[in-house]
Amino acid sequence: MLKPARYFWILATLCLAGSLLWLAAQWSERSALVQLRTAGQHRLDVYTGSLRNAVERYTWLPFVLSSQRDLADLLRAPQDAVQLERVNRYLKAVNDAAQASAIYVLNAEGLALASSNWDTPQSYIGSNYAFRPYYQQARLGYAGRFYGVGFTTQQPGYFLSYPIRDGERVLGVVVAKVSLDALESNWRVTGERMLVSDKDGIAFLATDPAWKWHTLAPLPSYTLRYIKESRQYGRNIFPELGLLKQQRLDGNTQLARFKTGSDQADLLVQTAQVPDLGWQIVLFTDLTSIRQGVSRVLLGTSLGLLALLAWYLFWRQRRRRIRDNQRASQALKQAHDQLEQKVAARTDDLLGANTQLQREIAERIRTELDLRAAQNELVQAGKMAVLGQMAAGVTHELNQPLTAMRALADNAKLLLERGNTTEVAGNLVYISQLTERMGKITGQLRSFARKSDNRAEPVLLTQSIANALLLLEQRLRQQRVALNIEQPEPVWVLCNAVRLEQVLINLLRNALDAVKNQADAQITLAVQQMQGKVKISVLDNGLGIAAEQLSNVFDPFFTTKGDAEGLGLGLAISLSIVRDFGGNLQASNRPEGGACFELELLAAQEQQ
Repeated sequence: MLKPARYFWILATLCLAGSLLWLAAQWSERSALVQLRTAGQHRLDVYTGSLRNAVERYTWLPFVLSSQRDLADLLRAPQDAVQLERVNRYLKAVNDAAQASAIYVLNAEGLALASSNWDTPQSYIGSNYAFRPYYQQARLGYAGRFYGVGFTTQQPGYFLSYPIRDGERVLGVVVAKVSLDALESNWRVTGERMLVSDKDGIAFLATDPAWKWHTLAPLPSYTLRYIKESRQYGRNIFPELGLLKQQRLDGNTQLARFKTGSDQADLLVQTAQVPDLGWQIVLFTDLTSIRQGVSRVLLGTSLGLLALLAWYLFWRQRRRRIRDNQRASQALKQAHDQLEQKVAARTDDLLGANTQLQREIAERIRTELDLRAAQNELVQAGKMAVLGQMAAGVTHELNQPLTAMRALADNAKLLLERGNTTEVAGNLVYISQLTERMGKITGQLRSFARKSDNRAEPVLLTQSIANALLLLEQRLRQQRVALNIEQPEPVWVLCNAVRLEQVLINLLRNALDAVKNQADAQITLAVQQMQGKVKISVLDNGLGIAAEQLSNVFDPFFTTKGDAEGLGLGLAISLSIVRDFGGNLQASNRPEGGACFELELLAAQEQQ
């Protein structure tokens, strides 16, 4: 629990810190505001000068034109077409050289007789401007000045007028209209927020187009009536700009809040009077930079105070830590010794577990090798079983040519005794063909029976199919099976030739078993090339596979035949062989009846 004296010192420290922060904020805000006011006043002087220059460069124009004899002659004889054309062309030439908006001549009744834009759709000729103050001023013999929106063109501009005299009599008025759009555009490029308003506070120039034709204060009724009668701005409604005055610093400077919808901003508003024109320039400077500067000063001061407080707390904590470290050092040493003992014990446990894990890995590797060797032996046993089951057919295939060869040899002996060598030669050729056929059969048997490695290589599928059919030819003839082979030429697959032939023989033997009792037995062997794969389909028109047995056909020792016809390993071995080479084997029933076995293998590049 804190003591009362400590409460007092904490409260005093907080009060001192708050006072320092307040003083820093006040000094920062006042200093920044003085800088903004000085910079703003300098910019106002520049903008005031540019505004005067934009207007005064044309003040001489009406005065000089009023002394031109052609203008007075036109006012004396307004029906003279030749004189009218001469004056129009003269005004256009002067306007092009002076780069004003327009120059035109009014008669004593305010009717426009000639104009620099006489040849345009917006020609002033024929319009009456007697209601305009600049005409009324010049009609009384004075130089006229007026800013407003053009009655004919609806474009704003500054109108300069001067009377055209014939002695003491005023014949008419010459008027020059000057556009301030270029000056307004130049101001917008600077990024300033400013406007120019008339003596009534109506903004007619602004860097923000949304500010134009707004007022700085509500307009009295007589002002609105004057604007309506003179058609000064081409409108009668002038909404307020939305400035909420907060604090006036001097006669031309105040702090205000600008509110538009839900957004609002604090501004420094500075005004520069242009008395010779009856206007004022209003410059708006966002106070966000001051707020940000004050925030930075407060942040810096706060960080300084926090650093001082942190140093004090660090000093106190350091003294306490030294004492605590001395007490904790002994406890840490004791804990370190205990940790070393636990680490040593845990290390012994991990070493034992690692040794046991290595023994298990070695045992699993040996088991995997044994399983692979057993699989290879099972594959070889399957091939031997297939050869045993095909022995009768192969024996018949060999006995037929042997019987024929013996008959041909006996016949050749008789022919030799008779001296008929020509027929003997024919018998010998036939005997040679029979021995060649027997050699193919025995060669295929020997190739099929030998053990092969598991190495995958490109295999010509056409040759493997032919080799498999060679061993099953006798059975195909015996069962009178119609064999349809659909295959593109050539097709190469990634496999092992001997093992692929074993799979094909197993699938074809199953198909032969399925159509054994069919009167119109048919087997189709179709080869399809797919993207990166080759699909081999073996289809029969037998009874098919029972639906409940489809999921078990590839299980080892599963068979629907008798014990004398097989052990149920053929399809299991075939599936294992196919998967070893990245392929797949699946069984299904055909909609029209019969079974379908689909073998998928990876396609290989053709070997040259």
